[in-house]
Amino acid sequence: MEVLKCQKTGSVAMTTPTYPDRFERAEELAKKSLALLIKTRVPPIPPCYAVGYAFFEGVPDEVHAVIQECLQKGEPLGEDLLLALYERYILPDGYERFRSVRTDLERLLKMLLKTLRAADDDNKTFQQALLDNIKALETAEDSLALQNIAQSLLTAAQRAHAEQQRLAEELAQARAELKKAHTELDQHRRAALMDPLTGLYNRRGFEQVLHELWNTAPVLTMLVADIDHFKKINDTYGHPVGDVVIRQVAETIRRGIRGEDYAARYGGEEFVVLLPDTDLQGGLQVAEHIRSRVAKLRLVRKHDNLAIDAFTLSVGVASRRAEDTPETLFRRADEALYLSKAGGRNQVTSLV
Repeated sequence: MEVLKCQKTGSVAMTTPTYPDRFERAEELAKKSLALLIKTRVPPIPPCYAVGYAFFEGVPDEVHAVIQECLQKGEPLGEDLLLALYERYILPDGYERFRSVRTDLERLLKMLLKTLRAADDDNKTFQQALLDNIKALETAEDSLALQNIAQSLLTAAQRAHAEQQRLAEELAQARAELKKAHTELDQHRRAALMDPLTGLYNRRGFEQVLHELWNTAPVLTMLVADIDHFKKINDTYGHPVGDVVIRQVAETIRRGIRGEDYAARYGGEEFVVLLPDTDLQGGLQVAEHIRSRVAKLRLVRKHDNLAIDAFTLSVGVASRRAEDTPETLFRRADEALYLSKAGGRNQVTSLV
């Protein structure tokens, strides 16, 4: 069991850390991404670069699989392919997933507009029939004329009633479709905030939750955690095993927090946990529980029963101060993580 380490802010320089293994990993992926684009003569514009970076990082799986297949077959990548992959799998707002819902809503609104215009035309026709029959009443001279007027009014009323029923049915159908579209839109919106590999919030979801909590949770503790030597895991066993490690750590974090807490995969092998109504000491206990549980995990690769080397987690903890902003709280928790890395990893460090 590692001893819990607590560091005072007075002895720590308040600068944003960049511990070596994370920087070197990012630098390596950046160089590989640019080299791939140059080799395949694809313009190194940000979307194409993002796809190349995702390919070498191995996340998401679909991007890696498509590019790997092209490279193995000697097929050209091309700017169009990379932009399509970017739009479908990487674009933060999940544009592709919203497109079909937007199309359905446009169709529904056009149908409603058409129905309302038809209803307006029917009302005008009925009103005109009333006016014509009122004028006819003024000149009616016998019972036969009155009977004709009454029959005309009855016919106009029946026609208007039928049109109103038709309108009601179309509006009911429109309401049902609109409710379905709203449900699908809400599902896509939630999906855009979740990490598909782990089921935790993604970075965008974390930032949204953090800003929502900022107005309701004056007592708030943040954990920033990182899997130690994760590049070595990928290099030794491959990205599929690396993905399993990430999922196992995510599940350990999920089981180590309460229902009112929030966990996110911030990026790569880094995680963030938000603990509302939890002070620093409580946050340290949660962090140590998660760290120790991860250190005890033992994985075996299925296809060859190979035992995967044990892996560990470093964690930084910080609690909200009166003068904090969401950004400064995250910065302090990240600095505490840097101290855990610099101090030998597989430990918990806090900044008060």
